[in-house]
Amino acid sequence: MSRVAVLTYHALDSTGSVLSVTPAEFRAHVDAVARSGRPVIPPSRLRHSFAESPTVDRDGFAFTFDDGFATVAEFAAPILAERGFRYALFLVTSWVGKTNDWPGQPGWVVRAPLMGWDTIGRLAAAGAEIGVHTMDHPDLSALSDSAIVEQLDGCAQEVERRLGTRPRLFAYPGGRADERCRRLAAARFEAAFGTRHARMMDGDDRFDIPRIETYYFHAPDQFQRLLSPRIDERLAARRLLRRVRRLG
Repeated sequence: MSRVAVLTYHALDSTGSVLSVTPAEFRAHVDAVARSGRPVIPPSRLRHSFAESPTVDRDGFAFTFDDGFATVAEFAAPILAERGFRYALFLVTSWVGKTNDWPGQPGWVVRAPLMGWDTIGRLAAAGAEIGVHTMDHPDLSALSDSAIVEQLDGCAQEVERRLGTRPRLFAYPGGRADERCRRLAAARFEAAFGTRHARMMDGDDRFDIPRIETYYFHAPDQFQRLLSPRIDERLAARRLLRRVRRLG
């Protein structure tokens, strides 16, 4: 049974934040995937069954980036371009060209610049898949249906206005999505990504695609564990630990 490790990144810097990996660590991740010989799958491919052509018939990887940090364009995009690896950007559209200081942002999160529309257009022209991450990064599960719709429609319309194409992919801020959020996302997009710490299987809900937080694997020796035959056991243990901490 094929599985896809959909990797989640945010910023590339040396702050040590849980939302960051260093540029050197990121290059080591990409190099490890390339050496492994496993396929790198465009995130948009995951919206369809693995059995459809081109088939997903081997364990692989997919690269995704949340929030649209400027450091992704500066460091990650050139590294991925060297290897010919496709990837997706999930934009917080009302904050493009500003910083990640949106309402409700925790104080511990390092504020950093986000890329502007000119840069996003350049990356899109080079093959980046442009997805959306709402207008303002709210917890969608805490909003009314009408407010969810406003966030989903608003971010999609802004990308279409700026780039001329409507985004097909969506990522839930913080991975928080109840049945309402998934239903409303399914009416507007072709796939939506969460933050459940697991590799994707073909039977997974296309509107709650699991992803792996790379902070837990940021050091090169840690990243190698993603290539281990026992990686699914490790991810399951990490999910259990997260649930225990939340209950505590």
